[in-house]
Amino acid sequence: MNQKQHDLIIYVFFFFSGISGLMYEVVWLRMFSLVMGVTIYATSTVVAAFMAGLAIGSYVLGRIVDRRNDTLRVYACLEFMIAVTALLVPILIRAISPILREIYAISGDGSALVTAVRTILSFIILLLPTTMMGGTLPVLTVHLINRNKSFGRNFSLLYGLNTAGAVIGVLASGFFTLGAFGQTYTVLIAALINVFVASAAYMLYRSSQNEKARSETEGIGLETHKEAVSPYPDHVRYIVLGVLALSGFTSLAYEVIWTRQLILFMRSSIYAFSFMLAVFLTGITWGSIFMRGRVDNLKRPLMLLGVFELLIGLMSVFNLHLFSPLYSNTMSILFGLSGKFLAVILIVFPITFIFGASMPVSAVCYIKGLKQTGSSVGGLYSANTVGSIIGSLLSGFFLVPYAGSAYSVIILAGINILLGALLLLSEPNAKKAFRMLTGAVIPAVLIGVVLNSAVDPFLVTTCQRIAKKSPKYKVHYYKECLEGTVTAFTIQGYKYLWINTEGMTKLCTETKLMAHLPLMAASDPKEMLVVCFGMGTTVKSAASYPGLHVTTVELVSELYDIFGFYHPDQQNLLHQERINPIEGDGRNYLLLSPKKFDVITIDPAPPIWSPGSDNLYSLEFFTLCKQHLNPDGAICVWIPVSTVLEAKSVLKTFLNVFPYVTVYQGPNGWGHYLIGVQKSVDQNEYQQRVEQYLRIPTVAKDLREYDQVAVTSDQILKLRLWFTEEVERVSQEGRLITDDRPLLQFPLWRYLLHRPSYFRLKGGPSEWFLQMK
Repeated sequence: MNQKQHDLIIYVFFFFSGISGLMYEVVWLRMFSLVMGVTIYATSTVVAAFMAGLAIGSYVLGRIVDRRNDTLRVYACLEFMIAVTALLVPILIRAISPILREIYAISGDGSALVTAVRTILSFIILLLPTTMMGGTLPVLTVHLINRNKSFGRNFSLLYGLNTAGAVIGVLASGFFTLGAFGQTYTVLIAALINVFVASAAYMLYRSSQNEKARSETEGIGLETHKEAVSPYPDHVRYIVLGVLALSGFTSLAYEVIWTRQLILFMRSSIYAFSFMLAVFLTGITWGSIFMRGRVDNLKRPLMLLGVFELLIGLMSVFNLHLFSPLYSNTMSILFGLSGKFLAVILIVFPITFIFGASMPVSAVCYIKGLKQTGSSVGGLYSANTVGSIIGSLLSGFFLVPYAGSAYSVIILAGINILLGALLLLSEPNAKKAFRMLTGAVIPAVLIGVVLNSAVDPFLVTTCQRIAKKSPKYKVHYYKECLEGTVTAFTIQGYKYLWINTEGMTKLCTETKLMAHLPLMAASDPKEMLVVCFGMGTTVKSAASYPGLHVTTVELVSELYDIFGFYHPDQQNLLHQERINPIEGDGRNYLLLSPKKFDVITIDPAPPIWSPGSDNLYSLEFFTLCKQHLNPDGAICVWIPVSTVLEAKSVLKTFLNVFPYVTVYQGPNGWGHYLIGVQKSVDQNEYQQRVEQYLRIPTVAKDLREYDQVAVTSDQILKLRLWFTEEVERVSQEGRLITDDRPLLQFPLWRYLLHRPSYFRLKGGPSEWFLQMK
């Protein structure tokens, strides 16, 4: 095997390694969310733990590999260990719940102890596989350098192709494998890729043992390449290391902000996130590969790196002014749906291309000599990764909630511009006049950046979206919160609520019935749980029942703050002793809390396939609800208008847990209610109970607040469509929705493979169900 063929195989190995790495990350994030919640704290903790392992592995194994001459065998062992430890992760994740439940029982709601234990457990579980992943880049870089190849070219291709594999991994898991095969098989596919790469790498190592070329490169190659790679003194090299760490900080911070704000174009779905991440990684891929034939020949790489940082800062600010034009009606008319994808590419790709090109240039500036390739690459990559960890955490927890996305971008751009100036001023070969010019121009540029970005483009774009509904609108509340962007507005007197520009609900009787229907189905209810607070209409209706204690769990806690805007007549309701508002993930609350309830209502944020909402329709979640429901209690689940297969599957899954099910239609045909109980209810007794509750003045008044569609027992009983036998018959063709097979979250593969089942019903109040007979 000649040199070129050998190197090509190495590049292919690392490409497939990138595929498996991102498949793991996507699946693990989802698995952790099921036991730790979908809060930004939980998600950020998992991402930080994942990246910390990469940093540790890169740093430690980079130092070890410099002292070895069997680098390919080391790489094969790493890939095999990744597969083995990755297969253990799902088992260990499932073991978290009992530990967290015990800690919760001791410390209670919102405890810092729970958060601390959650963080420690995440790091422990992910440490082994991610440490192995982090070590692969320095190991392969050393291997190729030992074969008398140029450093810059090898590093550029390895880094670029591994990231290209990551793009495929994101798209494969996000668009296909999770929906088609589920979580377990996606992990198995990724592990098989690692085993294949490990086996092939070990076979290549064995075959190369007998080649004369190997003995020359592994033994003599290091001696023939003692010359330094970096043309800069040590103090400049350390400046480069610090700049790369801060560049990693800004890159992940930008990603967090883009992920939140590009929802304006893509809406909230697993596909939107996967596409945005794929564009982000594609830019890095092409940037790194673009430099492969150029980076070794640069005369002043430090100056180029400084220019890159300046461009990143300036382009980031320029992008703020692209949001409004890209969201305009003109773009929609010219490009339609593809215009949304084009907008994401135009905003994300150019900057990430420069980030990708910066990595090999930074490496050439930093690597002191080929004999220390492993430790240098490990140190460089770990510094960048540590910066990325801090960037993702600070942007999500502090920058966006306190400064807003627009000013967060300006702050990050300022950091990039200052980094660029530092690099340009640190260039030893730069002339004095150039340094003076740089020192004078950069402050002026920073001032111009701040003055030119006074308007929040994301608020402007949100208003553009509202204006498409009606030009006569008024925004009363707009805030970028930890868990999403909340917009409360009115159109011609009607109040609306958007979270991440998705319409959540409206003031209507449908939402009131989320409280009334299950309360009337339960026997003498005293304790009620409302999962998903929204505008608070369900909680307000529940409060009309004397003596009822209501616990409500809401992910976006700011919704509690604007409850008075939607219900000015109940400003102090949430301060009453019998109302207990909790901030957090509803599923995670039930997973940790030992408390039982007489009534549980679940009204997930639309659409039904949005990330997080789909977790509230699974077999495991319904089983969890049943465990927290008293024997005579009732559960109510809202199903928005959806597709045939989705509807049948939710019915089948719900009926699999609750033996007695009644389906009610919404008064205006916007969706349906599933009422589940554990004991059969006599219908005459139920009618008497409904009439009894309607005689309570506060209950009757609440039902009459918006219209007269459900104010009598006859009107309420006429909303019933099906009982248990009919639900069982209709749902036969449905599929069980499980945590492992998240059917709802991945509709695309169903549309491609089972198109008839993807038909969306759009008729009157009962067509959604009647068409399924």
